[in-house]
Amino acid sequence: MSAPALIVLTGAGISAESGLATFRDPNGLWARHRIEDVATPEAFARDPARVHEFYNARRAQLRDPAVRPNAAHHALARLVAAWPGEALLVTQNVDDLHARAMPGMAAARLLPMHGELRKARCLRCGAVHPWEADLSTATPCPACGVAGGMRPHVVWFGETPLGLDRIEAAMARCGLFLSVGTSG
Repeated sequence: MSAPALIVLTGAGISAESGLATFRDPNGLWARHRIEDVATPEAFARDPARVHEFYNARRAQLRDPAVRPNAAHHALARLVAAWPGEALLVTQNVDDLHARAMPGMAAARLLPMHGELRKARCLRCGAVHPWEADLSTATPCPACGVAGGMRPHVVWFGETPLGLDRIEAAMARCGLFLSVGTSG
């Protein structure tokens, strides 16, 4: 008998032990920032500098050597790697802690449905680039050269999560579903 297909869904709670703020806790990001000001396409159109400041600070956290995958990231990486059947780790997190915990297999078995902070996307040409530096309204796109159209490669409120077709197909085959660090 073959193993059932496994899907693991993770949320911000899994990265809290690594030192990253969650969103909905009393001291979470949404207690200190209004979603409408920093996490919507309308916010970016209205005040891109403010949105860049918010995401630049979050990206800077990921460069801190103290912020690294914790025991839960590593345990899930081992589980997904050792699973004898199909396995997919879907994360709502935009940090790269799962990818760091599962090098070499991240692309095949990891789907960051809300995007990735360490990537930037050009609104003009659509190119997605690895990104470590701060973004600003003057940042040019490495592909098309146009300045002012680079944004964090994250899914904002009102946008469609990434990889939904892949997630739906995996859910149709899913025999075991785990949810870790999610709320609601």
